[in-house]
Amino acid sequence: MFTGPMRVIPVFCIVTLLLLTYDKRLEAEPLPKPTKADELKQLNDPTLLVTHVSLESEWDQFKDGAERANWTFTGLWAWRVSDCQDWAIRFTLPFVYDRTDRGSGHRDTGGLGDVEFGTGTAFRLNDKWRTAGGIELHADTASDPAFAENVWRLKWGWGVAHDFTHWFSLTANAEYNRSIAEEDNVRPQSYLDMAVPATFILPQHWSVSAKYRTVLDFNNGDRWAHTLTAGIAKRLKVPVVLSATIEKPLSSGTRRFQLGLTVVYYF
Repeated sequence: MFTGPMRVIPVFCIVTLLLLTYDKRLEAEPLPKPTKADELKQLNDPTLLVTHVSLESEWDQFKDGAERANWTFTGLWAWRVSDCQDWAIRFTLPFVYDRTDRGSGHRDTGGLGDVEFGTGTAFRLNDKWRTAGGIELHADTASDPAFAENVWRLKWGWGVAHDFTHWFSLTANAEYNRSIAEEDNVRPQSYLDMAVPATFILPQHWSVSAKYRTVLDFNNGDRWAHTLTAGIAKRLKVPVVLSATIEKPLSSGTRRFQLGLTVVYYF
């Protein structure tokens, strides 16, 4: 019998296989080439499934003087199911470096973070409306306890997107996260993560974005946390998008701000 986090693996595999085989007509067909605007919108829009690999760099500044750098490699493979539906699988592999305040007495640490993998589907309802949903597993694989969450967690997400014009899109996303196995007496996790990103497509294949995000932590007195993110992106002559973001927490907490830089290559 499986025990602890090992129970998660067969359950997740069964759910994934059921999702991927719910319709005998599912066949892996190549996706049509995305437009440059779709490649820019995909940065904040999970209803657009485009095969790509990306490297995201994030730098966090904390109020106690500590810093954290994350480099996250993501691979997403998407395929066409029908004229109105796409499927995809995704894998993320993070690398983390923690630099503590010199006066804290703790050493700087670095290594592999917690990996995540999942699957999802998206539907094109018409030429302006899209919707998508999926399931993802967060695995306790960090190489150092300094940046390990010490939980196995499932995430169910759904989103809706609308293109108001060819240059303005708005998305609403909701993700429910719940831990299914905890290590080292870590408290269970149960929270709802909601976000509303907006993307403005500019001339010369530029874009700017703004995102409001709020998290409701059910296991911490139903506490709310709010953040605002602003970003800018550029699609190059080759199928590569460069983006930069700054995120500012609106609630009290240990983090001052986060800077991000992402490189995405589309196939």
